[in-house]
Amino acid sequence: MKRMKYFFPLLLAILVTHRSSAQEYKVAIENTKDARLVLEDFNSDLPVEGYSGNEILVSTSSGKWETPDRAKGLKPVYGGGTDNTGIGLYMEKNGNKVTLRCLVPITKHSAYRLKVPENIALSIHRGCERSGETIIQNMKGEVEFDGCHRIELKNVTGPLVVSTISGGVEVVFTTISKDKPISLASISGAVDVTLPANSAVDVEMSCISGGMYSDFDFPQEKNDLHRIGGNDVRGHLNGGGTSLKLHTISGNIYLRKG
Repeated sequence: MKRMKYFFPLLLAILVTHRSSAQEYKVAIENTKDARLVLEDFNSDLPVEGYSGNEILVSTSSGKWETPDRAKGLKPVYGGGTDNTGIGLYMEKNGNKVTLRCLVPITKHSAYRLKVPENIALSIHRGCERSGETIIQNMKGEVEFDGCHRIELKNVTGPLVVSTISGGVEVVFTTISKDKPISLASISGAVDVTLPANSAVDVEMSCISGGMYSDFDFPQEKNDLHRIGGNDVRGHLNGGGTSLKLHTISGNIYLRKG
């Protein structure tokens, strides 16, 4: 009983300390398709969630960004720019375009979480030296991704232009945007896409080392989630419409009905 008596206050103190170490940065932006957020050089896993507000909310639990005692009177110096957010990021705003660049060295762990207006366009650039997965959900605007690791998109409409080198691409669409073509590509990884069953799309699928599987009605087969032979397949689903290109060099392609 005595152990339990001291355990719960200790647990509460740990939780309070953890919460107090989290910091948040905000920047206003219009919640329209004409607005754009550019994210560059983020380390570790990067979750991005759309919501109905008009602010970009960035939170971090990496600890307080305080100057060491020995550096009092000095400013942090980074190779990628100046930390003008107080959380290790450089922010630049030009009209309806906001750029956030992570300044944290690749040798140091950083944990950022973003909530962004759901209708804005989103561009993410992450080099191969930047480890971690990217998870994007609940976005109604255009998404561009150029990276090196796994990316997952949930409850999106597109248009999407996604390219990754080493990792899979997994996408679940709520609806299909008719504005622009959709392109999803991985050099080494599976491409797994779920569409609403009534999606009107012109599909182009290609892979070099792997198979292609779908439960949509392609003329080659009629089995459930069957393999479609060959390295290149084209088809018009529900009469055709938005261009949908799926490509992988080393991996399988999965096209599913939602």
